[in-house]
Amino acid sequence: MKEFLFFNLFLNENIVYNEDIQEKGENMKKIVDMMHDFILTYLHEDSIAVDFTLGQGNDLMFFANQYKIAHVYGFDIQKEAIAICEEKVAAAQKQEKVTFILDGHQHCKQYIKAFDIGMFNFGYLPQGDPTITTLLETSKVAVEEALSMLRKKGILVLVVYPGHDAGKEESKYFDTWCKTLSAHEFNVLYVRLSNHLHAPYGIIIERIKNKKIEEKE
Repeated sequence: MKEFLFFNLFLNENIVYNEDIQEKGENMKKIVDMMHDFILTYLHEDSIAVDFTLGQGNDLMFFANQYKIAHVYGFDIQKEAIAICEEKVAAAQKQEKVTFILDGHQHCKQYIKAFDIGMFNFGYLPQGDPTITTLLETSKVAVEEALSMLRKKGILVLVVYPGHDAGKEESKYFDTWCKTLSAHEFNVLYVRLSNHLHAPYGIIIERIKNKKIEEKE
């Protein structure tokens, strides 16, 4: 894992985690900002990025605004989310840099061959229907498929929200699954508050060896 000044991640402003409001978005941006800071240390010229969970497009726009990222793919199953993101991309005049995919992220291999930076921000669309949320059944397939396409020296970021039922299932699964990843192929880093049981947290998976992708290329 690259050397990184974690003081920059944690000592920016006062971060308050409230279990009752975490799903409403009040503290979501804080953990996501930490992940964005980390992603910046991995960017290189002509990087390909994927936002596997568009939502309101905050992660997508972060990618689109990085000059080192050549192209961004964004997945969502909700037309509402795509429409929100299309408007933001148009306002920033980044249309040529972004491809939207109205499909489940578990089908990502139908659209992408390989990428350098990927992000899953699990949960549901803020201010949207909370019953339409990411589910473990498809989330685990999507993450495994995405990891198989991650290039060497690339990273896949997962932001997990254990404060609701579906998020709790995803949290339990990925905490166990990450421990099974080969140390010869991957590094796995957690960014979490150990004394806040239901606070959202980040998982950063770095690929250090990737024979399958290299053989295809």
